[in-house]
Amino acid sequence: MMIKMFRLRQCFAAFVLSLMLSSSAFAYSTSPVENPEPGNAVDGEQFGDDERIILPEAPERAERQGYQNLEVHRDDVNLPPAVLSARDELIAAAKTGDIELLRAIIKRQANPPVLSFGDPADPIEFLRQSSNDGEGRELLAIMIELLEAPYSIMPAENGEPEIYVWPAYATNDLENLSPAELIDVYKIISHQDLEEMQLFGGWYFFRVGIDANGEWRYFVAGD
Repeated sequence: MMIKMFRLRQCFAAFVLSLMLSSSAFAYSTSPVENPEPGNAVDGEQFGDDERIILPEAPERAERQGYQNLEVHRDDVNLPPAVLSARDELIAAAKTGDIELLRAIIKRQANPPVLSFGDPADPIEFLRQSSNDGEGRELLAIMIELLEAPYSIMPAENGEPEIYVWPAYATNDLENLSPAELIDVYKIISHQDLEEMQLFGGWYFFRVGIDANGEWRYFVAGD
């Protein structure tokens, strides 16, 4: 299933807004920005098939990713049993279309997963309201798509366990992808979206993280 482009655009627009609110210096100045042509203005809610958000290359793109170009894994043999079990449980819950089934997973964890860069009082209600269909099913479909993609392994650091990240390309700078890796990416986003992420300096669509102990760590979009 190809994720619809407008969902990615909304994800990026929300991320840009959060940056603008947190920093008055948000501006990319490596190249001049032309005014959009009539009919192609990016104003938030709807995008035609040929409309694109074009980003000049961000000056800090080289430092944007903490871990770049981690190995891409396609085989479950590298998943510890606890991680495999957690991944399969999330997929099974998502396939029912009932977002409330994620609540039991969250409640039995010591810490809830990060679902936004804020702190929602009710994580399930947050997911429901963040989903365009109003029931959370769009986000459940995205979760399935990601968890069935190749993954990468972020090494343990500062006492934290390894984190298994879906898709693998969320830990990549997205440059010099092989033909097979491009197919992986195009199952999730469009070619135009990939070009924009390359200019931005990294993946900003949704990603899922599960640590080596089987704790669901995040399902979040942004940088």
